[in-house]
Amino acid sequence: MHSGTSRKAMLAARSSLPLISRRWRFRLLGPVVTLLFLLASGPGGAQTSHDRAFWVALRTSGFALPQGAPVLPLALEAAALLGSTDPELRDDIAYSAIETWVYRQQRLDAADLERLRSTLAANARRGLGDGAGDGLFLRSFSLLALSVLAAEDLKRPFLDTQRFESLIDLAIEELAHERDLRGYIPGKGWGHATAHCADLLKFLARSGRLRVQQQPRMVNAIAGRLRSAGLVFVWGEDARLGAALTAIAIRTDADPVAFIAWCKRLEQEHAALWNGSFDAQRYVAVRAQLNALNAFTADLDASSAGAEPIRAALRSLHTQAQ
Repeated sequence: MHSGTSRKAMLAARSSLPLISRRWRFRLLGPVVTLLFLLASGPGGAQTSHDRAFWVALRTSGFALPQGAPVLPLALEAAALLGSTDPELRDDIAYSAIETWVYRQQRLDAADLERLRSTLAANARRGLGDGAGDGLFLRSFSLLALSVLAAEDLKRPFLDTQRFESLIDLAIEELAHERDLRGYIPGKGWGHATAHCADLLKFLARSGRLRVQQQPRMVNAIAGRLRSAGLVFVWGEDARLGAALTAIAIRTDADPVAFIAWCKRLEQEHAALWNGSFDAQRYVAVRAQLNALNAFTADLDASSAGAEPIRAALRSLHTQAQ
């Protein structure tokens, strides 16, 4: 617009423009994304690393890809971007792309899903046990992406027994050995390894493949994480862990033994706090467990499933720990 054009004239011109619906915007963006896709490919269609503009355009299009375009190379590229310290690129683009192609659009076949699972599982272990650092993001968001694959397996099974149980092993290993427990990190966004691991456990616990013998391992891993964290979680981890526990507790084959044993042990730990001099670290370990079990109780109460032995153990704990 020229500097002499009045605001009134600009508003009148703008109001005369036809509105474009969200559906048609996506249709119009389709050729743009296709062009970017082709331009970003090497000779003969060989994939190269895509720049930020490509990924932003892809998100704007709803992660729509040209019909017949191979999705796995982009999904693997997105898996690498899960380690970015840029929260928009990591959360809003890379993770959302994987979630869309795996779960919503189901663009990957069983072989592709297995390739992606293998890559994510390896990334989730990279640097596990290290102190606080940027390696957290790749581990944590790989776990979150694996939770999407576990959710997809509930709808469209592709995991065999060995690979299913390897995901249980991975989640338990992460709870035992992850040392970077930061939740939200200013400037870099969510770390949230504990919450993302809980999400993976939740979907695994909903599967018919879960053996009864695996249930106490999962419950004990969650209890161990809370007992050993050295902090009280404040970024919503309690609710996510509670949801994972609920998924185990409401199964028709739920084994209450590990839940009951945990509650009894925590009753003893709570009573011991007030015998002798106060120990802040012991208090933190007890408080972290109580907070998660409070979230679990609320979640379980919202369910109509039985789990009465587990409910009774929780009631006893809450009575003793008032």
